[in-house]
Amino acid sequence: MLTSHLLPEAAFAALAEGAGRPATIRLLRDAQLSKHLMLLHAIAEAAEGAAGATAAGPAAFRAGYALLAEVQAASEEAGQWLLGLPHLGSWAHDCLIRFEQGSAADFGHFACLAAAAAVRGGVPFELDVPVRDGGRVQLPGLGFMRITDDSSWVRLCCDGDRVTAGRRLRADRRHLIPDDGSGGPVPQWSGTPVIRAVADGLAWQALLETEDSYLDRYTLPMARGLAAEDVGRWRRCAQAAWEVLVRNHRRAAEPLPDVVSVIVPLTPRRDTDLVSATTPAAFGAIATSWPPDPVTMAETLVHEGQHVKLCGLLDMVPLVTSGGEKVYAPWRQDPRPAGGLLQGVYAHLGIARFWAAQRHAETGPDDLLRAQVHFARWRSMIDQAAQTLLRTDCLTPAGARFVELLRTQGQQLEAEPLPGEARDIAAQVALDHWLTWQVRHLAIDPAGVASLAEARCRGESARDRDRPGTWIEADVRKVDASVRSRLLTMRYLAPARYRELCADGMLALSEADRLLVSGRAQAAVRAYRDEITASADPRPEAWIGLALALHQLPSPPLQAAFATELALMFEVHGCLGDRTDPLDLASWFA
Repeated sequence: MLTSHLLPEAAFAALAEGAGRPATIRLLRDAQLSKHLMLLHAIAEAAEGAAGATAAGPAAFRAGYALLAEVQAASEEAGQWLLGLPHLGSWAHDCLIRFEQGSAADFGHFACLAAAAAVRGGVPFELDVPVRDGGRVQLPGLGFMRITDDSSWVRLCCDGDRVTAGRRLRADRRHLIPDDGSGGPVPQWSGTPVIRAVADGLAWQALLETEDSYLDRYTLPMARGLAAEDVGRWRRCAQAAWEVLVRNHRRAAEPLPDVVSVIVPLTPRRDTDLVSATTPAAFGAIATSWPPDPVTMAETLVHEGQHVKLCGLLDMVPLVTSGGEKVYAPWRQDPRPAGGLLQGVYAHLGIARFWAAQRHAETGPDDLLRAQVHFARWRSMIDQAAQTLLRTDCLTPAGARFVELLRTQGQQLEAEPLPGEARDIAAQVALDHWLTWQVRHLAIDPAGVASLAEARCRGESARDRDRPGTWIEADVRKVDASVRSRLLTMRYLAPARYRELCADGMLALSEADRLLVSGRAQAAVRAYRDEITASADPRPEAWIGLALALHQLPSPPLQAAFATELALMFEVHGCLGDRTDPLDLASWFA
């Protein structure tokens, strides 16, 4: 039954401030149940009107749709469970995409979803379900059966106690459950691994989903078929991360059981990569590659949990009007639509809060530095990104109110004291990211660049000249990922490794980069200037290094020119010729 959902003002404000008690999160989850029912109604209409509506797929959907009604009447808990499954939402969104594309939807999969709810609730049924992947019958949210029938469809039956599939599979339906590692094997059954974590009276449970193809929808592939020892590693890491959250971040931990119900392990491109993601199609699911330690896993749960909450809120309250213009996001290498910036800034409010608390829990100097720099880095980005959102006119009135509340939280975090070392490292890493982004993605009108170069040659003042038009375009200039940038972040992400590499002296750094990293800013300025003027080829990495070195010196006019007009100076320098002193040119702009 569809229900109207209203979000109280107090709940809206709590979510905008990055919080949300369990009761508030349950309001979002309840709205998802109605959303999924509406999606099912739309799919049911499509199944009736589909070409070949009497074929196996649409027929299986209709049987599953009828079974869902029976489940809801017989076991409210099982019906609610199914409608809240991320597996259902993800499959339903896939169907809608296929309808828009004019391709065939996987109607038959819903028979498996409905059967899973019936098995969970002990509701008798009999229907045909698809057999996939060489003999698997999926019961999403529970696991899958392995059958030997040589057919693409099989008759699945349940009398309320026992389940049969085809000619050979017979099982007690009470054994067809997720695998928490405590029981023995069930013949022809593979339960979805489940994580159960408990700390200081708070419990959290989540499925470790490695088999459902409809949750394999992220930029990196799902880590399929995890070995038992790998599942054990995930369980131990999740337990340790849960302890970190409960003991150091209680406010973030309390709603998490209602926010994250499924974890999809991802296969990274490199073992050292950490990638995590969510999708609006699967409320309650997060995806992540293997985290290197429990604190990082705890941060990932907070980070992606913020995305899940905002996805749920966006289904109830429109906050953005459109994607909007492309803008700078301090946590991304690429230009982002302004509307998409909202997700990032909301997630990073949670991240900044996480490190604000975690710095008080760390005892080792390296771990403490990591926490302090993370906190300094991300708290300073919240107000910046909020201002970008407010000026781009992509927010609804509710969205503007949401961002203002969020922005206030960021400003409060910025008022907290931090050691100078942590602030300096965070500022340098942030500046490196911003300068690199500018040079990569800021396109400039070539005629305006040429006009400025001519004015410089004539000895005219830059202050009297209009700046050329600019726009954001992906990868207008090639800027290689530099060892220097990796080292700057390694100082706080892996301080011991940073010290080791610096001591070895084996790093593939230019002389200018070596001087910058060692803190010899004045010498680094001279070296970068010489590198730029001596090269016949454009040297964007050297220009960025020069700007970083200048920001370590007391020269505010040049610092401002390099921070705001680096890409323009780079282009004008290209017109003037490589012998032009970049510092003289910056002085002209300043």
